[in-house]
Amino acid sequence: MGSYIRAAGLNGFEELVRSYGKDPTNIFDRIGLIPSVIREPNSLIDHDKYINLLELAAIVCNEECFGLKLGAKQSIQTIGLIGVYMSKQTDIAKALLVAQKYIYSHAESFVFQINEVSDKLCELDVVRQNTQNIDRAQKSQLSICLIYNILKDLIGPKWRPEKVRLKQNPSPQSKKLLTQVLGCPVEFNTKKNAIYFSTVYLSYKPHYFEDNLVNQLIVQQLENENSTCTHDDIFLIESSMKMLLATADCSMANVALCVGQHPKKVQRQLKNEGTTYRDLLEEVRKKEAVRIINTGDVSLTDVAFQLGYAELSVFSRQFKSWFGITPTEWKDSSKVLVT
Repeated sequence: MGSYIRAAGLNGFEELVRSYGKDPTNIFDRIGLIPSVIREPNSLIDHDKYINLLELAAIVCNEECFGLKLGAKQSIQTIGLIGVYMSKQTDIAKALLVAQKYIYSHAESFVFQINEVSDKLCELDVVRQNTQNIDRAQKSQLSICLIYNILKDLIGPKWRPEKVRLKQNPSPQSKKLLTQVLGCPVEFNTKKNAIYFSTVYLSYKPHYFEDNLVNQLIVQQLENENSTCTHDDIFLIESSMKMLLATADCSMANVALCVGQHPKKVQRQLKNEGTTYRDLLEEVRKKEAVRIINTGDVSLTDVAFQLGYAELSVFSRQFKSWFGITPTEWKDSSKVLVT
């Protein structure tokens, strides 16, 4: 089974590469990726190609801290509505549980653990970043920096970790930059990639996403997806459904929480649009099924999991009831049209 990451994970990539006087298109070509893929934040990129892209960019730009600098350009907005959902939890501990549960919808192979190493110190340990579980310097830097920025967005701009541990052992100049950007002591050549912070923050209430920030996410997705939906509230409900599809929790209650409304209000909005929660959910699944299959070399098993089906056979039956042909037949016919 393949592993994928949302194209949003490359936010800022082209800008950063160009700042070194290099051509990002050339780097994409050498890895076998189409540059336009990053225009659609929710499109899926093969995770191994994503990691190879970061490593090659670091070589081309002669920048040992390329991943760190790319991570510095990203924030809680990078993970889309997962970040909105996190910000609406009652405390940071619950927000991190949401991230643990749903982060694979942003990057399938990304796994982290929260451990209380003492009464006063908490550890966020990045235990796996790719299917091979091989540490790659640029991805490790980016992951740690993105987590750092997400925590800062949730806790507050003045927050800083107690310390950071990294498996890599870079040059003295890069060590200095990493320490400067992360704003805390950094231990290198360790056995794990992890961020350490005071346990007192676990009980803090997350900074709530302001309405204009949520609206920015809506506008971004409207522009990038060229959605035909004319009602922002309905579009946000659809986007929340997409985020929660791959989980067992794509319920009315969780979607309502994600959009910051009472379930009854969501129900009324859908009724005013002439639809129901169940009907809209099925429509979203149909659209997502076609979109993901048409993106390229995504296995049908992965498509099924992305849509929240436990088995490929169940998804295949449902797909045939929608379109009159199986997903395999659809995929084969798409290849014929391309050739």
